[in-house]
Amino acid sequence: MIHIYTDGACEPNPGYGGWAFVVYEKGLEITNRNGGSENSTNNIMEMTAVLEALRYAKDAGLSAAEVIIHTDSQYVCKGCTIWRHSWKKKGWKRGPEKPLKNAELWQAIAEAHDAFPCKIVWVRGHSGVPGNERADQLADKGRRYFLPAHMVAA
Repeated sequence: MIHIYTDGACEPNPGYGGWAFVVYEKGLEITNRNGGSENSTNNIMEMTAVLEALRYAKDAGLSAAEVIIHTDSQYVCKGCTIWRHSWKKKGWKRGPEKPLKNAELWQAIAEAHDAFPCKIVWVRGHSGVPGNERADQLADKGRRYFLPAHMVAA
């Protein structure tokens, strides 16, 4: 199995955001990616991390049956595995008069997950799981790319 741990970070929220994923095979880190945004939210960064992990896994030619993506966001996990199907049926809305926040990003995730239908599971954040801790560290690094110079040392 290949395990991909994802995470997003934003401080303040909204504010400077970062995302990351880390790929493990046989317990060893084989690659990672991270990035960020000057103006984001924590949810957007959590979602972006999963989207980028899905795209990476497909582009790398991995087998969806052998990949598990771990996210410490229950919102993102449930959005990917349960809610997206009803959102799609409702035209990417929560209801007739309830807009879906970040609908375009959810649509991109749905498309990527349909193309690479791997398992996505929730992992408790900040609980000592090495892959999650590493993704958290890299998401903060991604966030720091966008900090003004006078804030980087903080």
